[in-house]
Amino acid sequence: MINLTLSKADLFPNLKVTLLLESLTSGQFIASIREFPDCRIQAETKEIAIAQLQATFLERLPKIEAIAWEIPLQTIEPPWQEYVGIFQDDPDFTAVMESINAKKNSDDDSEVDSSYYLER
Repeated sequence: MINLTLSKADLFPNLKVTLLLESLTSGQFIASIREFPDCRIQAETKEIAIAQLQATFLERLPKIEAIAWEIPLQTIEPPWQEYVGIFQDDPDFTAVMESINAKKNSDDDSEVDSSYYLER
């Protein structure tokens, strides 16, 4: 169950939207609001399209409520996490790690038999 409690600070006092204006080949214009794709007006001029869009949206605005909703995401622990440090007290661990690092940092690749990696 999600506990959704909101303070006054969580409510948005202002709503900022982006007006989109598209000119049609017919010479008309379509004005829309990016954040509200269903709010769209087609008119003869740019100015009329914008004015009608603003009027239409301002009529809808009293029925719209914007609420901030922060969803806490659970941190997923990597599957290997439970094995971190299991060899820390092993007396041979240091020697094994030194051997691995020496081979890893070595420029000698003579021990690699390429036929081992090729398909037969």
